[in-house]
Amino acid sequence: MKTPAFNCDIEVYTLADESPLFRAADVDAEGIVALADALPHVTDNVYVASDPALEALPAVRKAERDVFAELPVQAGWCYGSGKKMNGVEWHKSSEVVVAGTDCVLVLGDVRDIVDDVYDSSRAVALFLKRGEAAELFAGTLHLAPLAVGERFAAAIILPRGTNAPLAGGIDGALRAVNKWLLVHPDNEKGIRAGGKIGVKGVNIAVISDYEDK
Repeated sequence: MKTPAFNCDIEVYTLADESPLFRAADVDAEGIVALADALPHVTDNVYVASDPALEALPAVRKAERDVFAELPVQAGWCYGSGKKMNGVEWHKSSEVVVAGTDCVLVLGDVRDIVDDVYDSSRAVALFLKRGEAAELFAGTLHLAPLAVGERFAAAIILPRGTNAPLAGGIDGALRAVNKWLLVHPDNEKGIRAGGKIGVKGVNIAVISDYEDK
């Protein structure tokens, strides 16, 4: 199997593997991938919490029922060209990621955070092919996908309101509604934005597109 190469030793999973962190989601991705193809090519990563065109797709409505038991959801995008882990975030709910391009998710377990510090050596990689969909379980550490090639694009489905500003303000790792975040010391942009440093070890990165495993 051809998988991306990384700057450190890391276990690489696909959706065919079993894991306590994720499972394959039954999502008809054809319409999602078509919308992803029209996203602009950008240098920095971009997150859009809600896209009405995406939310109108039957695939999103089906995920709302099948994954979230009709809890209202928002469906938006994460896209860009980033290839570094840069940190970890987590939610108290599932998240569905639909790959509009081949991409990698660096994943971990919130239970491995000790005193607001996560060791990146405990992380694993989930390699998603274009059109595949993963449900990340509540408490699964992740951040933006990593690009395989020049860019990545992924649809992100979450309970509505996730990532909105907190009425009570940020507090340590608590960064937004239903969102906790720790950043790697190399992530200067995240630190400037007020992110709490809390990831030690290698800042995991994709260093070449594919290698034989």
